[in-house]
Amino acid sequence: MLPQVIVKHAPKSSERIRVAVLPFKDAPGAPGSGEAAAEALTIHLLKIPQYEMIERSALEQILKEQNLSLTGAIDPQTAAKLGNLIGTDALVIGSVAQFQKRRFQILPPAKVTISARMVRTDTGTIDWTATYTLGWHPVKWALCFFWPLAVIFIITSPTAEDRINKAAKGMMNELAKLSRIKVHQ
Repeated sequence: MLPQVIVKHAPKSSERIRVAVLPFKDAPGAPGSGEAAAEALTIHLLKIPQYEMIERSALEQILKEQNLSLTGAIDPQTAAKLGNLIGTDALVIGSVAQFQKRRFQILPPAKVTISARMVRTDTGTIDWTATYTLGWHPVKWALCFFWPLAVIFIITSPTAEDRINKAAKGMMNELAKLSRIKVHQ
């Protein structure tokens, strides 16, 4: 499945937007999945030259010093307050809706759904939103009935963590394509 990306504001080639990626909400029953998704998204956002990323450890330190918790939804007022505290133009918030690890080496295959959006801290408006689901591919897995291919698929079956990284990369590549931004490889 292709990433679903909606871009409301694409940065100009000369524009530099200071961005912080907040901790993502974990998938039900999968503690740490949100942290993995936020980290993967941060890595792939670094490849877009218009975005200047705030180091996540610095963000966590500021939040700790201000006794702020990021549990719950981020509303426009909270986004504006956080943006002023950490000196950012935008925040990336999101969640992992589904995080199914593979079992028995292949079945069921790992399946992941992550969602993210960028919120401007000065206006509370959303620049872009993206969702990506990776998992079962019926054509590929139907080929498993041919035993040599099944062995290859079992050995190379991606983990849920691999799927998170691939989903984050796919989302950012689609964002760059729709925004007509050149991405650093």
